[in-house]
Amino acid sequence: MDMKNIILRCTYCNTIYNFDINKELCEKCGSGLSIEMSKLNFLKILKNEIGIWKYANILPNVDKKFRFSLGEANTNLHKSTWIKKDVKVDEVWFKDETTEPTGSYLDRSSALFISIISSLGYKNIVTYSTGNLGASLSAYSSKAGLKMQVYIKPGIDLGKLYQMIAYGAEVNIIKNFKEELIKKGDTAIAIEYNPIINEAKKTIMLEIFFQLNKNLPDYIILPMGEGGLVYSTFKMLIEIKNLIKCKNNKMKIIGVQPEGCAPIVKAFEKGLDYIEIENESRTRIFDLNVMNPKFGNAALKAIRETNGYAISISDNEIFNATMILARKEGILAEPAASLTLAGLIKLRKDGEIEKDSRIVCVITGSGLKDPKIMKEIALKESNLSSLIEELSGKIQLGNTKMAILKLLSEKEMYGYQIWKELREKYDLNIKMPTIYQHLSELIEKGYIKKTISRSILGRKREYYSLTDKGKNLV
Repeated sequence: MDMKNIILRCTYCNTIYNFDINKELCEKCGSGLSIEMSKLNFLKILKNEIGIWKYANILPNVDKKFRFSLGEANTNLHKSTWIKKDVKVDEVWFKDETTEPTGSYLDRSSALFISIISSLGYKNIVTYSTGNLGASLSAYSSKAGLKMQVYIKPGIDLGKLYQMIAYGAEVNIIKNFKEELIKKGDTAIAIEYNPIINEAKKTIMLEIFFQLNKNLPDYIILPMGEGGLVYSTFKMLIEIKNLIKCKNNKMKIIGVQPEGCAPIVKAFEKGLDYIEIENESRTRIFDLNVMNPKFGNAALKAIRETNGYAISISDNEIFNATMILARKEGILAEPAASLTLAGLIKLRKDGEIEKDSRIVCVITGSGLKDPKIMKEIALKESNLSSLIEELSGKIQLGNTKMAILKLLSEKEMYGYQIWKELREKYDLNIKMPTIYQHLSELIEKGYIKKTISRSILGRKREYYSLTDKGKNLV
């Protein structure tokens, strides 16, 4: 990979640095860095490429043999049918990143980062991640044959942890992310505010532009944690305006944060041009729990220069938007993604967005990555609480009842057989009346059923077997 035509520029104080894959922040002000290339002459989709490499002409140049992809990018721009009527807006679109290979928009970033470090000869990667980046990098490192080490906090969403483990990453738990603890040798460090990681995010804006027939929306609504997606969207907007003539060049950027952690929004509301670090976070939206956003100043500038807005939303409003998006448009988003819809609802209610607007909400990640929140929503919105608790392992039947279910999973049995097998296989010495009490309760709960009655030597025998519910539990 040729690095001669690439520099790093601070997004706040404009200090320039030579390119270094492990250089993440400005040494003077601590802000995020942006990649700048000397040659950027045209915007064109390369039809013979896959994934983000369809946009290779606006990304750092990587030799084709190192261009790794899992088919990321090229996601659907979903036109709203019902929500646009509810919020009373002419056009609402959802850029659906839930369909990315690992369910997150960060697959674009992983494809670019893994490809570049592979071309530079790195064999190992280390990251500390709130979830999505670690899961995504783990998948792409497997594709490229690189070793992956992920540091996570205990509160990570289970869906993302499962992904990391399945992709073969070495996962370590730490209470606080301290970069100096994990840097070693020539290992490449992948942080969400790494310039390469952030650069790939601009392809979302480019796709939207082409999907709208080379037009820009009036508003684009984005989630904010580090602020990198807002900055990269603004960067792509400038590149589009410089290289292509488009009908509407007055697109406004709206950034949304949860109320419990909203340093960018607070700076916007105070009229500041810099971010004040939060002392604590009170949001349950784990992926947006960023108290010192490295691209916060850049995001603030992007919002102001496009005459946009920065707003905060309560966790309850975000969870409600998650259900609305799923039920009205068929998109199951994680709360860190559905808050863009919550932002739209709030801004329309406050009269900040006009009825005749064209709006794009970027939905950055799948709801299946956050099973804890999905379970809470399901418990609230359905009458299947017992089944949900059972399937999630929360209901315990006790050793005797579970032993009975295991026996019946092998064959039908009558009461005396069950009593005898419990003694011989499980060393459970239980009186017959107690056995029948357990059987009665298991029938009541729907785990077993009576199948047939037989009379043998004048004695009636009732046979029992598992129901489908019982089979699922066993």
